[in-house]
Amino acid sequence: MNRILTSAVAGWLIVGTLRGQAPKQVKSGFRVSDPIVSQFEDGAALAATQRVVPGETVFFRFSAADFKVGDTGKIIMTGHVQAFDPRGTAIISRDEAGVATSLREEDKDYRPRFHFQFQIPSLAPSGAYRIRFDATDDQTKATASAETTFQVDGRDVPASAQLVLRNFAFYRTADDEAPARSVAYRSGDMVWVKFDITGYKHGEQHAMDVAYDVTVTAPDGKQLFNQENAAVERNQAFYPQPWVPAVFSITLQPNMRPGEYAIAITAHDGIGKQTAVGKGVFRVE
Repeated sequence: MNRILTSAVAGWLIVGTLRGQAPKQVKSGFRVSDPIVSQFEDGAALAATQRVVPGETVFFRFSAADFKVGDTGKIIMTGHVQAFDPRGTAIISRDEAGVATSLREEDKDYRPRFHFQFQIPSLAPSGAYRIRFDATDDQTKATASAETTFQVDGRDVPASAQLVLRNFAFYRTADDEAPARSVAYRSGDMVWVKFDITGYKHGEQHAMDVAYDVTVTAPDGKQLFNQENAAVERNQAFYPQPWVPAVFSITLQPNMRPGEYAIAITAHDGIGKQTAVGKGVFRVE
């Protein structure tokens, strides 16, 4: 994981250059710094090679510096954070946290930290995720912001402007991650099919309405099986679900004749009023 730490760098102004007078150093303005992405609360920063996975909770914290300390030692600040996927889509709403306390003389090196946590969507693409964070010194109204990134090891289903089926393949079992090397089966076997549906439209509050039908055709063209709405996916979420992973199985009858059989998947986008078809062929030996 590559982590980019961006923050304003404290500058110094040389003043009072009269002969015999020591220069004074004046700090720059309010700033944010030290962003840390971790897998645990107050944990160590993720290493450059580390990646989080979809569904995992991420912990994030950052510091503020050069803030105003009131006459009574009071400090008041507000911080915000929001995370985005590699496509620039926000995965969480903008979150807020506050810091309000009073400092004593011995606390002069104190740096307040803002702590946040959020969950990576369960269906999330791989790549660099960006965190935007900012803070406001509520006594001076000064603000500062920066960004950092972390890596997610998710799946890669290419986006589409239109409804489409991707990654259609046959499998030996539901748990197999790699497609079957041979699509030859015997009577009585269970045939597993997996694919992804993407390119559907989202409605209000990122609503989606996706369904698919399944049809199986014999070598002579006769329809052996047909099920409309074999599966239906309807939901709403802050993060617009980028694709629908689908899986289903059929059990081959003991009396099925050898030959090539076709499976057709017809996907429906209820919001975008779109239809897409995907097909695959397997053999019975």
